[in-house]
Amino acid sequence: MTRSWRPLPRRERGLSRRGQGLPRREQGLPRRRQGLSRQGQGLVDTKRRLPRAGLRPLSPERGRSGPGRCPADGDRAAGGPRESATGLPTRIGRALLAQWHRVAGPTWTALCRRRLAAVPLTAVSTLLVIVFHALALTDAGERLVWSLGGVRADVPVRLVLLRLPLSLFAPAPGLPWWGALLQVAVIFGVAECVLGTLRTLTVSLVVTAAATFFARFLLTLGPGHVLAVPPAEAALADTGPSAAVLGLLICTGWACRAPVLSMGTVVTFSLECVLTTTLSSRAHLGGIAAALLCAAVACRPPARAAALSPAPVTTGQDAVR
Repeated sequence: MTRSWRPLPRRERGLSRRGQGLPRREQGLPRRRQGLSRQGQGLVDTKRRLPRAGLRPLSPERGRSGPGRCPADGDRAAGGPRESATGLPTRIGRALLAQWHRVAGPTWTALCRRRLAAVPLTAVSTLLVIVFHALALTDAGERLVWSLGGVRADVPVRLVLLRLPLSLFAPAPGLPWWGALLQVAVIFGVAECVLGTLRTLTVSLVVTAAATFFARFLLTLGPGHVLAVPPAEAALADTGPSAAVLGLLICTGWACRAPVLSMGTVVTFSLECVLTTTLSSRAHLGGIAAALLCAAVACRPPARAAALSPAPVTTGQDAVR
């Protein structure tokens, strides 16, 4: 064997390997460097590190029953007392309260801002109710009230149309003066704040006219009809604000998105029609139909406010400024 065939010493062999590639120390990195490299790449094995720190990985079952769980989340996930508390009575109460705020909120706001200027029609109507009932206490005043606002089945149609606006404030049979005054002051005032003066006046006149002419139609029905009324009812005056109040309640509930108010009014007056056979209660059916028509045409609920756009994300420099 020649000299060139002899193997190189270990030191020279290591030097040659260093020149050819990476040394052994760099080929196999220590565990600490391996962990750091894994942390940089986001691949740290947390399951191996947790036992070293004396912690155990929490399973979903242990997280729900362990001492460190959040009771609100557990009760919410398991259907605990929070869901049982919000039962049917609670939801009904919240819905009624929300509808009450929809009706009372605009009324209170308008009265606080403009006071009596917000309800001119209500103020005049209340004054007319007081004056007409005071005049009806005397014979001359009663004849004057009848000539201005007296409506009955035997009155010609042209006179009915002329007397119709003031018939709302004339004394009604079976309704005390304080009842008419309370209806006009409260219902007219709320409707005027919600609907406005013009729509309140229009709804009152249209519904009262519909109830008046429907009562004349009921008197033409035979005694065997379901909606027939006794013949003695034809001699009674068909006056008072009850038909207008009915229409304003339905339209106000419709405009404020309060179905309990509108549907409750319809159900109440319909039950009155079923339980009694008087001309005024049966005439309210025509007023209900006219009120629903007015609500669908002229008393649409206001559009909901558009959702607010999310706030722009500010950078750190903008926040400092």
